[in-house]
Amino acid sequence: MSKTSAKKHNNERGSARLRFFDRYLGIPVVLVLSLFTKKDKIISSGIQKIAFLKTSAIGDTILLSAVVRDLRERYPDAHLTFFTGGSNHEAVRLLSGINRIIKLPIKNPLRAIRVVKDAGEFNVWIDFDSWPRLNAILTFFADADFKIGFKTKGQFRQYIYDLAVEHSGKIHELYNYKNLLKPLNINGKNLPFIEGKIDIDSKDRMIVIHMFPGGSRSYLKEWSEENWIQLINTLRDSGCKIYLTGSKADRERALKIAEGVKDRGLIYVAAGERDLQETAQLLKSSKLVISVDTGIMHLSSALGCNLISLHGPTSPKRWGPLNTNSISIQSDSPCSPCLNLGFEDVCRDNQCMRAIKVEAVLKKVHEILKYKEGLPC
Repeated sequence: MSKTSAKKHNNERGSARLRFFDRYLGIPVVLVLSLFTKKDKIISSGIQKIAFLKTSAIGDTILLSAVVRDLRERYPDAHLTFFTGGSNHEAVRLLSGINRIIKLPIKNPLRAIRVVKDAGEFNVWIDFDSWPRLNAILTFFADADFKIGFKTKGQFRQYIYDLAVEHSGKIHELYNYKNLLKPLNINGKNLPFIEGKIDIDSKDRMIVIHMFPGGSRSYLKEWSEENWIQLINTLRDSGCKIYLTGSKADRERALKIAEGVKDRGLIYVAAGERDLQETAQLLKSSKLVISVDTGIMHLSSALGCNLISLHGPTSPKRWGPLNTNSISIQSDSPCSPCLNLGFEDVCRDNQCMRAIKVEAVLKKVHEILKYKEGLPC
């Protein structure tokens, strides 16, 4: 993905214009369209074509790998189409069990509607986004017998769906997604899983660090550069190879942090050099991943990596990694957590991330790798 493309897709998710449209035009449009929505429909017994709609967020998309597996166990022969946005299209390509992927031009809603209308017929359409009214509008124009989506407090988007499922802020987001499958009599137990390849020989000597969160309030999830440098110095002193991952947009900051380390001999700046598939291979090859709460964290978890995740404004119970090789560090700041959907108007700085100490992270490094003295490199 080029730097221009990466920046475009990041802007797609946090576009002020789209948010303005969604908030001030989306609600009245949804209410008008709901007048033309047929009521009292039932799910047909012969389900052959299913559509998923999820237009943003790499991490949320990785969580859906579990939902796809649940669906495949109940409907192994159904044809599954996944509608994506630009920011999560690459993540959907990592999921197994999908027959067709359609990328929607989210920044051009009218064109996106045309793409949906031209996509064909479906027995069931499931919208996995919890807040965008645009997704509800896209759902209205889909040619589907039965449409399922979230009823999210304060979002006023549920009127389009034939069945609106309550979105809860008290359970992990994966289980909100799984609740959307219950109308299809699916109560799957799968956890997120991505099949990854090991492409680096020195698995026992490599640690991957991902420092850069995504999303519209991403700065609230950032740990300070000073903390990262202190942590990397300690890990490097033990002979570990340290790979710093990120997008092309993150590369300059990653290089700055690498320059702050006292000896760059074992530091490799991979930010901007690998696409998501290649990054997955790097993660799978590592001995340990240390990440803020972002898509790479969820990808590491789904790959089965040893993982330490740092949570300040978000709760691990809502958004944390789910594999057994993961340890989540929750800030002990009194205001943590404060984000639920990710864009709430909360504090203006990331004091909750500042409350996480380097020593606490190093303690978890020893714990997850079961070393009482020294480090595993």
